[in-house]
Amino acid sequence: MKFRGVVYDVGLRFVPGQPYSVEPFDPALVKHDIRVIAKDLHATAVRIEGEEIDRLVTASRFAHAEGLTVFFNPWKMGAHIDELPAYYAQGARAAEQLRKEGVDIIFVAGCETPLFNKGIFPGEQLTDRLGWLTRQFAESGLQSGEIPAEFAGKWPTLNQMLSASVKAVPAEFLGRVTYAATAFEDVDWRIFDIVGVDYYRHGESAEKYIAGLNRFRNDKPLVVMEVGSCAYLGAAALGAGGFMVLEGVNPDGTGKFKGGVVPTRSEREQANYVGEVLELLDKGGVDGAFIFVFSFLTYRFGEGASDLDMISFSLVKTFPEIDPQSKAMPPWMPKEAFVRVAEFNKRYGAGAAGSS
Repeated sequence: MKFRGVVYDVGLRFVPGQPYSVEPFDPALVKHDIRVIAKDLHATAVRIEGEEIDRLVTASRFAHAEGLTVFFNPWKMGAHIDELPAYYAQGARAAEQLRKEGVDIIFVAGCETPLFNKGIFPGEQLTDRLGWLTRQFAESGLQSGEIPAEFAGKWPTLNQMLSASVKAVPAEFLGRVTYAATAFEDVDWRIFDIVGVDYYRHGESAEKYIAGLNRFRNDKPLVVMEVGSCAYLGAAALGAGGFMVLEGVNPDGTGKFKGGVVPTRSEREQANYVGEVLELLDKGGVDGAFIFVFSFLTYRFGEGASDLDMISFSLVKTFPEIDPQSKAMPPWMPKEAFVRVAEFNKRYGAGAAGSS
């Protein structure tokens, strides 16, 4: 596995009009985090995602200084797909400058576009599109891994947009290009250099999980761009949907949980999930895997219903603002999953060095 990494968020706008997921953007903290990813997590790569191109550039330079391969991922959530080719061209110009500076960089032309952008799945807001998606699976009666027939008519529009985006990128960026697809998207991978898929395990057997990768295999490198788990009992079986138990946040900062039931925090469940998935993907012969996500500042650590961190996929828990440790450097501490990822990467790296 050449690319052993994590996803690093520099600021996304999940809800229009709301602040970025990272506010304020603190270059000193980013530099610290990137060094931890390289030195303590023993990663070889980092997928840096965010909307603001300048933030991506800053984090990419820190990653380069630590010897990491950068998957450079401009991500403009909520925009209509017609806006994306010009946006990716802007990002590609910045990525090319980084490439000329010597950064080992791969351009990621978007992520899960049918869900996070308007124009493919019905719905103006992410919650609308996510609701439509959930209904299609719920009403289809399909087995795990099967894809509703209703989706087939959406893929020509997706691939037209991706083709327009990829055509805009090479005019600005001379390196390799990929895309982060959901497991149910039917992407024309001929236009990309690397096949990239956000590939979560949702309680299926190890054999079925690995077999599901076969639909993405071709003569190009295959990278799992995103996989991870929340940190509460029962989260592992939900995979990418683990966050959906949180239905909102009360004025006092406590969570509104599905059915009124506060989940039971379990860092062990998250750690077991990421450890098992990394082993499976290694045996499955993928070229890389990125654990989602290093930190998620929006959901802070706490007690009981105030513990929103357990609903995030982060490898570190960020202290709440009322805690003096939130002003320290860093304002977080590792979770059990952090340790598990570090152990895997260190063991894999030592094995690779010993076999060379």
